[in-house]
Amino acid sequence: MPIYFCFIERDIMGTPYMEPLMAETDAEALAEAEALLRTHASGVAAHILLNEARIGTIRASRPGLG
Repeated sequence: MPIYFCFIERDIMGTPYMEPLMAETDAEALAEAEALLRTHASGVAAHILLNEARIGTIRASRPGLG
């Protein structure tokens, strides 16, 4: 079974955060990381990793930006 990790990149005031995901597929990992990112107020991006490969990155959407 693959072990995915999510690395939460935070704004300049926050400490980076990393945790393993329960996902078994890339799509599940992306969805789980997106949900995890929403729980971190200072999170700016979630990077999904499998072994040494980056599966994807999800950027936080901020009201009033973009």
